[in-house]
Amino acid sequence: MLRISIKFFFLAIAIRALVGVSDVRAAGCPCNYTEAGLVSVVDGDTLVLEIAGEEEVVHIANIIVPRLKPDNTGQANWCEAEGQKAIAAKQFIYQQIQATTEIAVDEQNRQPNGDLKAVVYLNNVSLGQELLYKSLAIEAGQKHNWCKSS
Repeated sequence: MLRISIKFFFLAIAIRALVGVSDVRAAGCPCNYTEAGLVSVVDGDTLVLEIAGEEEVVHIANIIVPRLKPDNTGQANWCEAEGQKAIAAKQFIYQQIQATTEIAVDEQNRQPNGDLKAVVYLNNVSLGQELLYKSLAIEAGQKHNWCKSS
């Protein structure tokens, strides 16, 4: 184990020298995450975040969550069970944010209405993935029926 750590240390120094990176950790991830601060939680996949001094509505990318209440999209299959699961998703996000020290976003795209679609990270853990693990969301593109009986 010590040999691997020493090899990694020298490899990191070599990369730093070749690339001219002052922080070796920056060489390990090509990610472009942007720090953010919480303004509010709207629902199970929508947050208002402060990003670069501006308030932005951010929708968590790659997931579908239950709706808090019926909407006007013509989807008549809303039920109380969906609403309860939506409340649970929103509460889960509040709990996760209370325990976090760092919020970051990886912007996927800007929607026509100006909102952001982004992967949201809390302490470097994907919030969308956590919602999936807790069965409070499904992957985008999957069919959902929050109201079907078990």
